[in-house]
Order: sequence, then C-alpha cells, then structure tokens
Amino acid sequence: MTRMEEIKARAIAENPERKKTFDDETKRLKTAVLVVELRERHELSQRELAQIVGVPKSTIARIENAQVNTSVQMLERIAAALDKELKMSIV
Repeated sequence: MTRMEEIKARAIAENPERKKTFDDETKRLKTAVLVVELRERHELSQRELAQIVGVPKSTIARIENAQVNTSVQMLERIAAALDKELKMSIV
C-alpha cells in the first residue's frame, strides 16, 4: 500500500463520509488527465482547444485543473472537436 493509500484509508476509517469526497475527487482528476493527454496528443494549447470546442479558455482550464465536475455533454463536445468518440461503461 502506498503512503497515499494509507492516508486515504485512515481518513476514511476515521470518517466514512470522506469516501465520497475521495471518490468524487478521483473522478475529477481522471477526467482532467484524460483531457490534458488528449489535447497534448493533438498538440493544442488550452486556448486552441477552447476555440475548437466553442467555450472560453477558462472552461478548459477548470476541467484540466479538476475544479469542476465535467458533464457528459462537455466531454462529448471535446471528443467530437478532436474527431474522437466518447464511450462510457458502467462497471
């Protein structure tokens, strides 16, 4: 178990309600990494991606900084702007 996993486990053990907070933050971080990697693979700046998607640069920045819960519709717009398809699954 990594140090981070130990800290998370201890925090959840102390207050089980923290699990939702950790889970929500993990989802935002995964989305942020996905968008950054996709944008960088296309060699685009945040401003360029924002222009293609039709949103302010600040929207892309907030997504990439994990500051917002990104909607499925926004992810679809980003994917479509880069000729990609959004695929989802429930596991």
